[in-house]
Amino acid sequence: MNSIRNKHFHVMINFCFILIILSNGYTKNSDLQEIEKTVEKDVEDLIGTYVHAINSGSHEKILSFINEHYHSTFLEQVPMHINLSIHLGNFYKSGGLGYELHSVRLNDNNEYIASIYNRLTAAWLTLKIPILPDPPHKIVMFPDIQPTTPPSDIGPQKRLNNQEIIKRLELCLDKAVKDDEFSGAVLLANNGIPLFKRAYGLANKSYNIQNQLDTKFNIASLGKMFTGVAITQLVQKGELLPNDLLKKYITDEWLKPENSKKIQIQHLLTHTSGLGDYFKSLYSQISPMVFRRLEDYKSLVVDQELIFEPGERWSYSNTGMLLLGVVVEHISGDSYYDYVRNHIFIPANMTNSDFFEKDRPVSNRATGYIKEFTNSGVRWQNNRFTRVMKGGPSGGSYSTVEDLLNFDIAIRNHRLLKPKYTQMILSAKPELNSPFYGYGFFINESPVGRIASHGGDGSGISCQYKIYLDIGYTVIILSNYNVPAASIVEEVIHQMILSHRVTATPKLE
Repeated sequence: MNSIRNKHFHVMINFCFILIILSNGYTKNSDLQEIEKTVEKDVEDLIGTYVHAINSGSHEKILSFINEHYHSTFLEQVPMHINLSIHLGNFYKSGGLGYELHSVRLNDNNEYIASIYNRLTAAWLTLKIPILPDPPHKIVMFPDIQPTTPPSDIGPQKRLNNQEIIKRLELCLDKAVKDDEFSGAVLLANNGIPLFKRAYGLANKSYNIQNQLDTKFNIASLGKMFTGVAITQLVQKGELLPNDLLKKYITDEWLKPENSKKIQIQHLLTHTSGLGDYFKSLYSQISPMVFRRLEDYKSLVVDQELIFEPGERWSYSNTGMLLLGVVVEHISGDSYYDYVRNHIFIPANMTNSDFFEKDRPVSNRATGYIKEFTNSGVRWQNNRFTRVMKGGPSGGSYSTVEDLLNFDIAIRNHRLLKPKYTQMILSAKPELNSPFYGYGFFINESPVGRIASHGGDGSGISCQYKIYLDIGYTVIILSNYNVPAASIVEEVIHQMILSHRVTATPKLE
């Protein structure tokens, strides 16, 4: 999506001042201060109006705010039902209890940011809304909301214990489910022991079949974690090296040799290969029915050119992960699907996980649903005929919240990889220009330690997987609704854990 870039208010204001001086020859300092005060007041009013609209939870009030305050270019690029869903997501992240606006200030980067308090999570957050500097100050991107420390005039904050976290999580889910904004399964664990696990909504709306804890959900890009583990298992066995060239393991039918001779295996693992996304070509195909084996994708990949030189920078690449699956097949002699099944799913006790095909009957599998807001009300569409027909190395397998907890336990207890190689997949690779991604996992530092995670989304799919490596928590949300269904729940849990520094004794033998 091409969005208008956010421009810092004061840089633009200073530029306007120069134009005024050049055109009029003279402007009083007091006049400049009045202009700044006017802009600041306009920004404060706009942020206050946004918080009020979100707190209402009203479709009509939020739509009115969007239509009045968003730039026309943004509205042309983002469908209104998606725009509305994102903003409603902020309402549900407060469990319907709303936010309190504390103050608006200018930070060191010349950005206006607000301090707001989430009544549900008891967390302090920063709210940044990218706004154009000139009146009427139209918004040009979605707001950015992040946990932060309390304002200086706020006293010490009470830490939430596990029981309070669960109670508040239930409030969020009850509200979202009641309004049909969430359907799926949620699991929160500490040191491998579930603290909360529950399923909500319908796995199939046509037959009124309920989601269960063992319902199989499409996990989209969460599957990249399996590919990262599979390749690293082969490294552990001495069957390849991270800096091996891709050319060693694939034929020219997959990629032009001038490109495969440049790309190392570790570039593919960290999204620094310079390759793009075969999905763009996939969506132009007449039928997805033919895409069931890795070799079926050759024609979508072979002519791809490098966007940049390998290792030069980071850019998310589904093509890169697909080719890693080809490497697994070349070295192991098994299909990618058999390899993952035998070396990851079975050893990790993931008994309900596999690469199921959409057009084949599978018991207890959730159908994905896309929610659209129309003038005549809500309309649902299932994802049965959307790509892809069968998942692969870049994602699209099926799993359950309990299976994914078993995957986490197997990772932490080194049943899939020895400690040295577990550390390898769970470490960012800044030397490869991948400062926040390891081998198939996003890696972030936080006030509560390292977090390994991955998200997944698609038509009727929304998933979040988060491992708090240093304090023992695991968060798994699988939804058969579009974004932001899973991220709403994940961010509520994250705010409560991060903002209140909930501690637990890690258990990482």
